[in-house]
Amino acid sequence: MAKISKDGKGKTLYIEISLYPCGQADPSKILTISCPDKETQFKTTLSDEGLKKFKDMMLHFYNQHVLNK
Repeated sequence: MAKISKDGKGKTLYIEISLYPCGQADPSKILTISCPDKETQFKTTLSDEGLKKFKDMMLHFYNQHVLNK
Protein backbone atom coordinates (compact mmCIF):
# COMPACT_ATOMS: atom_id res chain seq x y z
CA MET A 1 0.00 0.00 0.00
CA ALA A 2 1.29 3.47 -0.87
CA LYS A 3 1.90 5.35 2.37
CA ILE A 4 2.51 9.06 2.81
CA SER A 5 4.54 10.26 5.79
CA LYS A 6 2.90 12.13 8.67
CA ASP A 7 -0.38 10.21 8.29
CA GLY A 8 -0.90 11.40 4.71
CA LYS A 9 0.10 15.01 5.31
CA GLY A 10 3.83 14.70 4.59
CA LYS A 11 5.98 14.82 1.48
CA THR A 12 7.51 11.33 1.56
CA LEU A 13 5.91 8.48 -0.39
CA TYR A 14 6.68 4.96 0.82
CA ILE A 15 6.10 2.04 -1.57
CA GLU A 16 7.08 -1.61 -1.46
CA ILE A 17 9.82 -2.59 -3.91
CA SER A 18 11.03 -6.08 -4.79
CA LEU A 19 14.32 -6.98 -6.49
CA TYR A 20 14.92 -10.37 -8.09
CA PRO A 21 16.86 -12.03 -10.93
CA CYS A 22 15.80 -11.10 -14.46
CA GLY A 23 15.05 -14.43 -16.16
CA GLN A 24 18.24 -16.27 -17.05
CA ALA A 25 20.40 -13.10 -17.03
CA ASP A 26 23.40 -12.76 -14.73
CA PRO A 27 21.98 -11.34 -11.46
CA SER A 28 25.24 -9.51 -10.77
CA LYS A 29 24.58 -7.40 -13.89
CA ILE A 30 20.80 -6.96 -14.17
CA LEU A 31 17.78 -7.41 -11.92
CA THR A 32 14.03 -6.97 -12.16
CA ILE A 33 12.47 -4.33 -9.93
CA SER A 34 8.75 -4.39 -9.15
CA CYS A 35 6.01 -3.35 -6.78
CA PRO A 36 3.02 -5.65 -6.22
CA ASP A 37 0.77 -3.02 -4.59
CA LYS A 38 -2.34 -2.25 -6.68
CA GLU A 39 -1.94 1.52 -6.22
CA THR A 40 1.70 1.61 -7.38
CA GLN A 41 2.06 -1.61 -9.36
CA PHE A 42 4.92 -1.79 -11.86
CA LYS A 43 7.60 -4.14 -13.16
CA THR A 44 10.76 -3.23 -15.06
CA THR A 45 14.44 -4.10 -15.26
CA LEU A 46 17.50 -2.19 -14.13
CA SER A 47 18.63 -1.64 -17.73
CA ASP A 48 19.08 1.92 -19.01
CA GLU A 49 15.61 1.89 -20.60
CA GLY A 50 14.10 0.19 -17.53
CA LEU A 51 15.59 2.85 -15.23
CA LYS A 52 14.04 5.59 -17.38
CA LYS A 53 10.68 3.80 -17.10
CA PHE A 54 11.22 3.46 -13.31
CA LYS A 55 11.95 7.20 -13.01
CA ASP A 56 8.81 8.10 -14.99
CA MET A 57 6.67 5.79 -12.83
CA MET A 58 8.07 7.18 -9.57
CA LEU A 59 7.37 10.76 -10.69
CA HIS A 60 3.83 9.74 -11.70
CA PHE A 61 3.16 8.00 -8.36
CA TYR A 62 4.58 10.94 -6.38
CA ASN A 63 2.37 13.37 -8.32
CA GLN A 64 -0.67 11.16 -7.86
CA HIS A 65 -0.25 10.35 -4.16
CA VAL A 66 1.53 13.42 -2.73
CA LEU A 67 1.28 16.50 -4.93
CA ASN A 68 -2.28 16.03 -6.22
CA LYS A 69 -3.80 14.80 -2.98
